[in-house]
Amino acid sequence: MAGNPESWPTRWLSSSPLSSALASAMDLAGIAVELYTLVPSAFTAARTSRAKQAKSSGDAELAKQIAQLPKPSTAAWAVNMLVRHGTKEFAGVLELGASLGTAQEQQDHERLRTLGQQRPRVLAAAVEQARAVAEGLGVKVSGAAALEIEATLRAAMTDPAAAEAIRSGQLVRSLATNGLEPVDLSGAVAVPGAPSAVHVTKEEPDDGGRQRERADSQREREKAQTALLEARQNADRADMELAKAEREKAEAVRRSEQLAVEVKAAKDKLASLQQELAATEWAITLAERNRKLATRLAGRERRTAETAQARLEALS
Repeated sequence: MAGNPESWPTRWLSSSPLSSALASAMDLAGIAVELYTLVPSAFTAARTSRAKQAKSSGDAELAKQIAQLPKPSTAAWAVNMLVRHGTKEFAGVLELGASLGTAQEQQDHERLRTLGQQRPRVLAAAVEQARAVAEGLGVKVSGAAALEIEATLRAAMTDPAAAEAIRSGQLVRSLATNGLEPVDLSGAVAVPGAPSAVHVTKEEPDDGGRQRERADSQREREKAQTALLEARQNADRADMELAKAEREKAEAVRRSEQLAVEVKAAKDKLASLQQELAATEWAITLAERNRKLATRLAGRERRTAETAQARLEALS
């Protein structure tokens, strides 16, 4: 098998009495872990390469399984990256979900109300971290994908099975929950039953003073996260205004250039018309001179004809 075998679980199973089918499944899980850490644009080519390597090594079944691994949606991939690179935010989602579950079991309505108020901030921080990680890897997360990320994390809050599926780091589609029924996980994980890519642990309870310190620190983090979210939103709005201003400027420049061309054409036309007008006025002057000359000549000829007529009559 090509690649880095040390990153695959089969390294520790090479001498195990487990069946070859289990070993193949572990190989598949290891390759899946590798593939689902890639940016979506690189997934298909890498999957094809891995399948070819498996086939070349004589494992046609593994090659077929690799080729069938689905490409993750942008939202699912971003959640996978959150699990791998934003474990603090993901842990916050799981911890709040566990606390909500406990409060629900105990019918602690005051606690449920308090935790419910925290949920939007925790989810927003996790979604923002997922988007930041994704964009840091060169992948733009749309608003629609961000909503899918939030829905997936909300599902992890309400359903431990959904949380485990997300923890695998091999999510291929987003999840959703209505808060009442188990989350539908069919086809949601690339290799069901594979070991989790990240284990999120919760610290043991400490004395009251340290708990207060952690609570204060958490509140400060939440404030900072809220401020960051607002700043990013303001920056997005500013970018939109800038883009609008740039479009308006570009349109104004284009219109100015068009008008300049039209003005030049008009000036050229005016100069041509002025030349034509001057030539016409000169032609009028010449025509008027010719008319006056022709008038004088015609008068003189008429007088000559009248004199000749009078002479003829005198001879008759």
